[in-house]
Amino acid sequence: MKLTALSVDGFKNLKGVSLIPDPSYNLILGENAQGKTNLLEAIWTLTGCRSFRGTRERDYLPFSGGNLQVEAKFQDARREQSVRLCMVSGTVPEKKIWCNDVPQKSSALFSVFHCVTFTPEDLSLVEGGPERRRTFLDLCSAQLHAPMLGLVRRYQLALQQRNAVLKQRLPETQAAGLLEIWDRQLEQLGTEIAVQRGIYVRRLAEVCVPLYAQIARGRETVSLHYQSSVFGKDAQDTLPETRTPELVQQYGEKMRQSRSSDLLLGHTASGAHRDDLLLAIDGKPAKEFGSQGQKKSLALALKLAQAEIYSKRRKESPVVLLDDVMGELDEARQAVVSTIVQEMQVFVTTCHPESLLSPKNGKRFLLKDGMLTGDVENRPETA
Repeated sequence: MKLTALSVDGFKNLKGVSLIPDPSYNLILGENAQGKTNLLEAIWTLTGCRSFRGTRERDYLPFSGGNLQVEAKFQDARREQSVRLCMVSGTVPEKKIWCNDVPQKSSALFSVFHCVTFTPEDLSLVEGGPERRRTFLDLCSAQLHAPMLGLVRRYQLALQQRNAVLKQRLPETQAAGLLEIWDRQLEQLGTEIAVQRGIYVRRLAEVCVPLYAQIARGRETVSLHYQSSVFGKDAQDTLPETRTPELVQQYGEKMRQSRSSDLLLGHTASGAHRDDLLLAIDGKPAKEFGSQGQKKSLALALKLAQAEIYSKRRKESPVVLLDDVMGELDEARQAVVSTIVQEMQVFVTTCHPESLLSPKNGKRFLLKDGMLTGDVENRPETA
């Protein structure tokens, strides 16, 4: 998958940006606060996902007021397609999306245009809480198994309803019937989510473990463990490829066993929403015992593994967005990244091109005050 044309106007500080990307390597240059990350974020919005920076959609609108438009053409394994996003400012901003000139919902874009990002904030994959890693697993899984996002949304809605019942503090005999309605839904949805997570963690470990060893030059080893609050630690080793009635029954029994304690707590303490991806370096939790360098290397390995798994399973590569991270890596780590993404289209942002390894081919684009002031230098001398 490769972007063949991109135009952005009114996305935050970006004004009239129009470019024809290189099919392989694109270096976005500029000082701080000139719009480099905004450009990557604009590309990312075309996946239909929430901003990788956590930006609210209303904050996509231009700083100076007005409307925004992001438009792109891209080539996938079958054909060239187009996607356009427009947002009209107002008390409640109105967002419209077209794919191949047909109006669509945001969720429809996820199965059409795929990106993988790596930003400094991705260190939270290692340092952050379980929710960050669950979201990572679910997003990665959904790139290969489209129904996953719908499963997670339905699970969250059912969970909200169950928690609403628990917060009423009803006697258990009175609450049982209401809870049973939601437990029946959660046991089906939660089991399927756990199975899909288990499948992805198996794939992730196969790629991430040797990748990390390459990045760390064999000095230490990493291991990945899917901890399910229902199916136990290392659930990736025990869960099958498909949901079974026995697993659904096991999930349902866990929900019913915890009813009394859940009523006391006022929320659901067990289920897919309590799962985690445990990361260990030389057998010790990376979050607590890993150095900053080790954590950065592990976060990098996870994101590179995501891109490689997607490429192998989908038989086409995602668009890779590297936001101000390459300059923080030494030459050996940059070389590993370059090897993994060499067949992919890459967009790299930096303030210091001299700190990057120079690719053989590519283009450079210079951003200043949200506008392109120079572009298109093939075979960059310093990139």
